[in-house]
Amino acid sequence: MHVQFEITTRCNFQCFYCTGRDFVQGDMEYRDFNRILDAHVERYGVPEIVSLQGEGEPTLHKHFFKMAAKVRELGSVPTTITNGTYNHPEHFLENFESVGVSVDTLNELTAKRIGRYNLPKVISFIETLSKDIRVWVITVAFTKEVPAVRRFCQERGLHHVVQPLQSKPDYAYRYPNLQRSSRVRKGGFWCRYIAYPLPRHYAMDATELPCCYIKDLTLYNGIKEMAAQAAKGTTPNVCKGCLFGQRLMNRWGPDPDPGRNDGVVSIVVGLFAQKKRQSHIWLCLRCLMTQVF
Repeated sequence: MHVQFEITTRCNFQCFYCTGRDFVQGDMEYRDFNRILDAHVERYGVPEIVSLQGEGEPTLHKHFFKMAAKVRELGSVPTTITNGTYNHPEHFLENFESVGVSVDTLNELTAKRIGRYNLPKVISFIETLSKDIRVWVITVAFTKEVPAVRRFCQERGLHHVVQPLQSKPDYAYRYPNLQRSSRVRKGGFWCRYIAYPLPRHYAMDATELPCCYIKDLTLYNGIKEMAAQAAKGTTPNVCKGCLFGQRLMNRWGPDPDPGRNDGVVSIVVGLFAQKKRQSHIWLCLRCLMTQVF
């Protein structure tokens, strides 16, 4: 199982598409992190992967590396996605096998317009860290500069994941002029994250969620209620508009494969845990993009 902890909502960037800028700004207490992790292990067993990330910059948490060490001691693989502004990339080497870095553009002026600062420092962070461990780059696809980032990654042997803007209302209010029209989904609602206990996401307030795409917790009634609605083919309120939690009947048929990596989260997990299956992972990524665009 892949577990994700939203350890902080604070960030030193102001990306216009990030819902976390409107969240209450704060950190998950270290004792709460331990308590939630222990409870998760008792209920589900030791997770294969634990991601320390969310709607904030994880390295701003004063116990970030202590949390990673705790995850490693547990027997799990710690992972994260950072904006690459941390001053000491060498600190990642002790407990991380791979690190994700978010880069939307190589143009410094465009980066500032997005709300991303100090691009030269981010590039230096990537080039320094990638000498010792595997680095993968995540790009949110809303500019024409994705090919340039792709070439940057190819030239350096870095993995590159392109993520579309979410169309869910609890995301899209941040970018009303950039929404794409969603393709019409045929058949009833189905989501692998509800049907199978693959990931678990713990919000900063310790709320347990089936995925990381639920941001408006006022609509959330728990995983059991979501599963009951999904079993009837009804879209739960917190899932309406989601790009990743809707079923294409004419693509996969009536019996979805629980082993199929059909979302960005699964691809990210695969990059860490499925080193021998990367051709399959990238095939799944292409399938995702054909659904979205």
